[in-house]
Amino acid sequence: MVSTSTTVRPTPETVRTRPDYTELLTRYGVIVFLVLLVAVFAALMPRTFPTSGNLLAVVADQSIPVILALAAILPLAAGEFDLSIASVLGFSSILSIALSNTGMPLPLVLAVTLFFGLLVGAVNAFFIVKIGINAFIGTLAMATILAGLNLLVTSGSLMNLESDAFTKLTTLPGSPVQIVVGYALVLVVAVWYLLERTPFGRYLRATGMGRPAARLSGVRTERYLTASFMLAALLASFAGFLLASRSGSAPPTLGPEFLLPAYAAAFLGAATIRPGFFNVWGTVVGVFLLAIGSNGLILMGAQTWVANVFNGVALLAAVSVSVIVARRGVNGRT
Repeated sequence: MVSTSTTVRPTPETVRTRPDYTELLTRYGVIVFLVLLVAVFAALMPRTFPTSGNLLAVVADQSIPVILALAAILPLAAGEFDLSIASVLGFSSILSIALSNTGMPLPLVLAVTLFFGLLVGAVNAFFIVKIGINAFIGTLAMATILAGLNLLVTSGSLMNLESDAFTKLTTLPGSPVQIVVGYALVLVVAVWYLLERTPFGRYLRATGMGRPAARLSGVRTERYLTASFMLAALLASFAGFLLASRSGSAPPTLGPEFLLPAYAAAFLGAATIRPGFFNVWGTVVGVFLLAIGSNGLILMGAQTWVANVFNGVALLAAVSVSVIVARRGVNGRT
């Protein structure tokens, strides 16, 4: 009798049911690292770091950086950089304080500030989309112009807010939860819905993934590029308005220090949840990863320069992971 053996090959259904740990690590690795970072700092500093006061303060302090990071991912999703968003935030904060100190009603202060943001976004879009200037150079030039306007309005000195009503827009004295967190949460959900659940978001991503192909598919790429710059500047100007209310003052150099954390968070976000895509929830995770890292290091007694080094290293790591993920996706399709 001749016995035969048959080799049982896994069916596609069998293959799909096996967990892909590499994919899980790629998708949620940044979140895992954030959890581990919190656990390590909590173990090292049980009396200071894991307290509700410290953690709520971190959440409140990062509300405005979250909004600025949202502004960063809109042009990034369209395949462009906007290096002027932090300077828009800085000048908008100074402008808000200056207008408020003249006695202008707060709704009008907000309207003028947001109009200024839209105007900056429109100017950026004109030179980049219509004239054809490189976005990196064009928005860097705008940032330099706004830095000069900061000095003009402040006369080179600290500008203080005189309106108590303005301050109450973002803070609740004696409350552990600040109003500014609510503004940030609403905008996070709104931008997520815009990018993930609307045709605008799909066409914006199509523009960023391949402009010539998007044009051939009927996507009006110039329109979506213009919208991305205008929305980014609008969000940045609103963040500046909130910053004026929350801080109560504005130095003449305000703005540039917010740029690196915003882009570090955006690229960290592109390495988590939806690897290879700039996404809202990943960006929020990125913001808090940077914030927790800086907060923990400072509580441990590290000097302030360590936070800058941490942000820079995080940005390099995030961009590297994003490139690797994108390269793997291309190789997987070939």
